[in-house]
This record gives sequence, C-alpha cells and structure tokens, in this order.
Amino acid sequence: MRVLLVGKFPPCQGGIAAKTYWLSCALAGTGLEFDVVTVVPARYSSPVPEAQGCRQRVSALEPLPPPWFVPGTDLWTERLVGAGLELAESTRPDLVETNYLAPFGVAGLVLARSLGVPLLVRHAASDIAKLLGWAPVARALRMVLESATCVATPDTGSLCFEWAAAQRPIVVRLPRYVPDPAAFTPIREKAPPGPPLLLYAGKINYYWRFKALDSLLAALVLRPDWHLMMVANGTGKEQFMTEVERLELTTRVTWLDFVHPSEMPQLLGEARAVWVVDRPGAPQDYSNLVSEVVASGRPCLVSRASFDHPDAAMFRPYPGLLVVNPEEPNDCAAGLDSAMAPLCLHPPPELYSAHREYIQANRDLYDELASSASGGRPT
Repeated sequence: MRVLLVGKFPPCQGGIAAKTYWLSCALAGTGLEFDVVTVVPARYSSPVPEAQGCRQRVSALEPLPPPWFVPGTDLWTERLVGAGLELAESTRPDLVETNYLAPFGVAGLVLARSLGVPLLVRHAASDIAKLLGWAPVARALRMVLESATCVATPDTGSLCFEWAAAQRPIVVRLPRYVPDPAAFTPIREKAPPGPPLLLYAGKINYYWRFKALDSLLAALVLRPDWHLMMVANGTGKEQFMTEVERLELTTRVTWLDFVHPSEMPQLLGEARAVWVVDRPGAPQDYSNLVSEVVASGRPCLVSRASFDHPDAAMFRPYPGLLVVNPEEPNDCAAGLDSAMAPLCLHPPPELYSAHREYIQANRDLYDELASSASGGRPT
C-alpha cells in the first residue's frame, strides 16, 4: 500500500513532523510506503542524514519568491499540489493523507479528488484552535474536514472541531503517539562525562516565556555546575540569546539548530535531564517529547499541568518525571538536584505493548481506507 502524505515531515521541524516520521518508519516494516510532499521553512527545518534520505520519496519545497505577475503570495498550496501530482505519476497512491490543515489540508483535498482516492485528515491542537477561528481561512478548512473520508483524532482528545463543521466529519479515534522503545532505548548506564547537561529541544517563538525558558535560565544561575544544550531556533531566538548574555550564561549554553528525529535518541542519551515545562496560558497540549524522554530513561522536568494531563497516565509512575513550578526559580533548581540522583531509569513496561497497539491501530485504519470502494467513508 502507498500513502501520499501532504504535510509536516522532515526536513520540516516540529512534533508533528517527528511523530509522523517515526510512524512511517514503523509502518514500513508492515509493507506500507510513504511518498511525502512537505515544505522547508526558513527557521524551522533540519538537515536530513544521508542514511534517512532513502526511506521515503520526499519532495521538500523550498521557499521561492513569487512570480512578478502574482505578487504577495508564496503559492504553497499550488506547489504542494503540483509536487504531489508529480509523485503520483510514477506510482499511484492508495490514499492521500494530510497532517496539518494549512497549507496542507486544501492541497490534500485537491489531490485526493483529482486522483480519486480516500482522504485521511489528521489535525493538531494549534491548527484547530487558531486557524478555525480565523475567518479568512475558516470556511476553506471546514471544507477539508467535511470532505475528508475520515478525520483521525487522539482517543484522549476532545472533538474540538465539530462546532466548525456544518456537516459532521466521520471521526476515527486513534491512540496518541507512543515512541518506539527500540529506537529510544537508554544507551548509558553511567552518567555522561563532564558537567551535567540540561537539554531543551523545540521552537523559540514569541511565546518562549510560556515555555518557562526564563525560569530555566534562573535555575542555571542558581546551579552553576549545570550546562544547557539548546536544540532550537525560531523568531524568539535572538531575544532569548540577549537574556542569556544579560545573565552572563553564555559560556554555559551551547546551541544546535534543529536535528532530524533519527538523531534525537542520541541527544537524549547525552543529556542528564530534559526541560519540557509550560506555564499556564501556553498552548494546551501534551508534548510528545515527554514520552520520548521517558523511553530514553532520562529525567524530565515538567509542569503540573503536563503531569496531570490524561496522556501522561502511563508515565506518572516513572520516577524520572519531575514536577517543577516555573514561577519559583528555587523549585526549578531543586528539580535539577533531583535529576542528579538517577543514572539510568527504565521506561514503563507498558510502553512496549502501547507502541504495538498504536502502530496496529494506524495500520488497520490505512487498510480500511485503502479498501473502501470509490473513496467511501469507513464504518
């Protein structure tokens, strides 16, 4: 079976791209193949290691200046459709999938209708909460939801998009992303050499204080033995670096741009602890990185809201899930002290069966969609 994916995928960076990459790798072992059309955002992309470039056929579109006769537009949707049709010429897909509504949703719908195959729509918290509330694009995105063969949503999530669709979408509940324990197996029994390393991996946008990165720096000031590895980029990077300089932490902070998901297990293994802390008011979701840190056997500093999130239920018994209050620098520093105790933790044993169930549920959905007559909706 072949899937034409129009959406976020490496070299495009982010949690959606990473989990889609790991899902495609696991499903490849079941005989499913992906052709991918994605984009390469200027500040939100990562190099693709040579060994990973042969796993899927990927058409990654770079930003281009618009032609002079179509001013003021990037033409992403048109270019995504064109690249998808080009891939489909050599090998026809059994279905089209899109994993973020803009700009990929409309392009995916056009491709599915043009090729006469089912359309699977996945969504994210941010595209539903932000884009469906923005009148200039809301109607077009509602059309994507209403026209999809089905909309896949996490089984712990609320159907927050139903209010926006005049015709109720066909919804399929799937397990939330579970990392492959074989890929994220702890790689060290001893502490990494050198000073203890705290890792932050993610975007630094206008809301970087919601990610409690100012609290992270305050904790570093209080614990001078720790160093910080920032695997990050974004529109707030320069402002954050100014804060690093103001606090005289420059020599203790190392920067990497985003890395390919296949390189994240190695980085997690080199860290002494990982910072995944949100303040109240941040986008309300549960970071996939938390589950990857747990699978890697590393301590993970989180906020109370993340710890109490329904998707954290399997991980709450994990002793390395350390709750800190981002409004209290001393509490954050105490979290670093707690992270020094365990050397190599073991992921919850349920992680293995949960990952198998996650992969099987997705494979079953693909099979049902591909076998549906004339793109009919699943039962």
